[in-house]
Parts: sequence; C-alpha cells; structure tokens
Amino acid sequence: MAKKNDLNLGNDDDLPGGESGGKSKLIIIIAAVVVLAGGGAAAFFFMSGSGEETEASVEEVVEEVDQEPLYADVKKLLVNLEHGGRTHFVQAEMQLMSYSQDVINQAYRDMPAIRDRLIILFNSQDFAALKTVEGKEQLRAAALVTVNEALGLAAPDVVEEIYFENFVLQ
Repeated sequence: MAKKNDLNLGNDDDLPGGESGGKSKLIIIIAAVVVLAGGGAAAFFFMSGSGEETEASVEEVVEEVDQEPLYADVKKLLVNLEHGGRTHFVQAEMQLMSYSQDVINQAYRDMPAIRDRLIILFNSQDFAALKTVEGKEQLRAAALVTVNEALGLAAPDVVEEIYFENFVLQ
C-alpha cells in the first residue's frame, strides 16, 4: 500500500510553502469571470439595440396609455325612410370619440354640419338592411367617414369611433 508521503498528486516542488495550485486556480477564476462578464455585456448590447429606438418606443407607449377618450354628443337624429310604400323612421343618438381635445372642440363647433351630413347619410339607407347587425355596422363605418369629412380631418387627429347610444327603427 502506498504511503501518504509517497503520493505525488501535484507538482508541489514548484510552489513554496506547499500551496498546491492556489495561484493558478485564482488566475483561472479571474479569467472565467472576465470572459463571462464580456459575453454578458456583448449579449446585452446586441439584444437591446440602440437606446434611441427604445426611448422612442417607450414614449409612444406612454402617450397611448396617457390618452383618455373624449366624447362629443350628437343630439337625437330622427330620419324618415321609404320602404315598401310605407314611411319608416330611424331614431339615433350617438357619441363621437376622439383622443384629441381639439377634435372634440371642432366637432361641437361644427355640429350643424355634422348633423346635416349624418341626416343625409341616414336618409339614403335601406330600411331592411338597417334591421341587421351588419347593416348597423356598415352605417356606423359610413358615419365615421362622413363625420371626419365634414370636419375636414385626416389622421392622426380624427374622430376615432362613433358609438350608438340609441338606435330605433319604426
């Protein structure tokens, strides 16, 4: 059997004081930390892109979140339609929605023009089509285009949505 002093597991002759590889371990650890830190920094810079793009996208998200919808009330519209030789009526109450206070102010200022264009639009509709959900959705889309045209607005500051609060066919 081998004696404890006979075993030569390292090169103890080179190091004074019997330190077996202490300095070389320290050098290897420092080199590994430097390589890992460099790799992590490189990955961070490649993955994050430029700071300007990140700041711009953060500002856009903050603007979208901070915007609250604003509404303008379109008073009750009552329009008559001819269908099957009979006179029918469409009554609608709507809200115009925008994120811009300037657009809402302009909508209130130009409400007579908006109401005129909407009455003409509603008066040209097919009564049978308005009984369906699809017909109402098509009318809402056409009304949105009509309102923005009446106001002379183009993106991004436009009336975003029209909401029917009341829609009665008789």
